[in-house]
Amino acid sequence: MQSFGPLPQGSPVGANPVSDQVIVEMPDGPVGLAAATSTQPAAQDLPPTGSPPRRRIIAVVAAKGGLGKTTVATNLAVGLARLAPHSVVLIDADVQFGDVAMALSLEPALTLPDVVLGNAVDDLMVLKSSLTAHSSGFYTVCGSDQPDAGDRVTGDQLGHLINQLADVFQYIIIDTAPGLGDHALAALELATDAVFLCDMTVPSARGLRKELAVLDRIGIMPPARHVVLNLADRRSGLSVRDVEATIGVPVDVAVPRSTLVSVSTNRGVPVLQEGGRSPVARALDRLVARFDAGAPKKTFQLHKRVDIS
Repeated sequence: MQSFGPLPQGSPVGANPVSDQVIVEMPDGPVGLAAATSTQPAAQDLPPTGSPPRRRIIAVVAAKGGLGKTTVATNLAVGLARLAPHSVVLIDADVQFGDVAMALSLEPALTLPDVVLGNAVDDLMVLKSSLTAHSSGFYTVCGSDQPDAGDRVTGDQLGHLINQLADVFQYIIIDTAPGLGDHALAALELATDAVFLCDMTVPSARGLRKELAVLDRIGIMPPARHVVLNLADRRSGLSVRDVEATIGVPVDVAVPRSTLVSVSTNRGVPVLQEGGRSPVARALDRLVARFDAGAPKKTFQLHKRVDIS
């Protein structure tokens, strides 16, 4: 894929050292490092239409709210942008209460309702100019800050947008609303990959089990599945194997609970953008590595719980 010039950079924000506990230990991956800003994309920075590598449409989903979908989606965008600069787009499909703009410190001129209800519907060049660029080297379609405006977006309109962007970008990431509403199902129907989130609570694990069962039953399970155990904490009273036994499938990546995540969210700077080698960053890098077509295939094996705080 053609390489494009860097986007304007903002002032980097450093990460503060934080004590973490890790429950699952897996091989390390690369760490992303960049800085955030808000800008409209220049036409020459966008990837051209042509015959690019195989598209990856990645739906980030969870049965319940509060499990860190936006944290995972934004960090995935930062990490994938290092693999494929200017070939990644992140869509905020939580149409009522999406937080992608806040999580990335962006102030978009146009949001999802503007994009799917305006001239961009029929004009790819207008669509390109409607995107909001992030200095890490990816683009966003941010959600509206008005829930009633977001309600105007239908699942069919979201699906049309995803197909449009798949003609241009190598990676399309969709941050969905909790549950299996029209927008989440529209994203999953088109997705090549689904990132399923749960935490170390019984309601969350049972919710994911039901979600997986429903998708299997209605026949729209994406070809590739990635299960992320977020907010992992041995003090919860459950182990990783307990969660796996409940959901019925293996956990692929465990992201430890850490105050570093809430600090990065409040700053509007994703963990992988700040850099560092924290357990949270290493876990998120392992998730990114699962989408790297050029990386050697790894077997992600669960190990005994290790406390390296």
